[in-house]
Amino acid sequence: MRVLVAGWIGSTNLGDELVFAGMRRLLADRGITPVAISQDPDATYLTHGARAVSGKDVGAIARAARKADVMIFGGGGLLQDDSSPLNLPYHLSRVEVARKRDTPFAGIGLGVGGLSSVLGRRLVRRSMGAAVAITVRDAASCDLLTEVGVPGSKLAADVAFALTAPPVTPSDRLVVSLRRWGGPTRRRRPASKAPDTTPQPHVEALARGIDAAAVQTGLKVRFVALQADRDDAVHRRTAELMTTADIEFATPDLDGVLAEFAAARAVISMRYHGGIAATLAGRPVVLIDYASKVSSLAHELGGGARLLAWDPGDLDTIPGALAQVMDATGPVEEARERLQRRAVANGQVIDHLLDVARA
Repeated sequence: MRVLVAGWIGSTNLGDELVFAGMRRLLADRGITPVAISQDPDATYLTHGARAVSGKDVGAIARAARKADVMIFGGGGLLQDDSSPLNLPYHLSRVEVARKRDTPFAGIGLGVGGLSSVLGRRLVRRSMGAAVAITVRDAASCDLLTEVGVPGSKLAADVAFALTAPPVTPSDRLVVSLRRWGGPTRRRRPASKAPDTTPQPHVEALARGIDAAAVQTGLKVRFVALQADRDDAVHRRTAELMTTADIEFATPDLDGVLAEFAAARAVISMRYHGGIAATLAGRPVVLIDYASKVSSLAHELGGGARLLAWDPGDLDTIPGALAQVMDATGPVEEARERLQRRAVANGQVIDHLLDVARA
């Protein structure tokens, strides 16, 4: 079976690359090596061993769709219009290519959120209404799809839950994964080229909170960037204001990123997939709420996580929040097992999609 995967692939964001790695695992289990639509086809081949066509080459996408038996749309937060008004038309154009060629497609492990415009909701209803089936990563996404007129999606989990963390013994390390704050404005230039506009009061509060947490636990602080061209700058801004002597910085590649989180005693993460990496490793986590997907993950983790608002006053409470979860590996492991069981639905829908194509 020839499978074309349309997601956000080949970017500098390791969270998105973990999602595609999970998708590769699901397809490999079925004897399939997919073709991907990628922002960087060469890097996708080198990193994942998957052939790819450029997301900027409309003709190449059309040819790949024509050759494909099925298309998988996902996973990740593709169905939203708060990062840019162009986001939905860009991603759903792939779905429209499949629809016009009567190529069966399914949405797998999708995050749905920020559908604030009438046009955006109409685009999602028209395009995703033609899917063979859809799985979503959280209940809020399921509810929102139903609200916009696409009922029947199945609750699963993020596709990265198809992966397993390496068996690394935790060291005396507190892993911190922040992201640059872009605010609610919609930028015209690529996010990786935009300046770091993280407000200084928030950076100062992060520095105080992480400093105090390091002193309280006696752990070394290791800043781990999931998107080096965005995160490393805010990591270093924060570290410059800290008095903790033992600070390290890491910009891992895809092969090493899960081991970074597995080597931690605990994690402080503003990044959604930082929280997922911590969960895969069974490490308790303090999550900083910059988006609804982060609060949704915190809810899933229950006693294994604490959620702090993106507010200097709340960020000052990092030490107390960390103290509440430091010994909560049991709840994290229970949540991981529950999410991995739920993630089985992603594979089941892929099987159904392949059966439709064979029929």
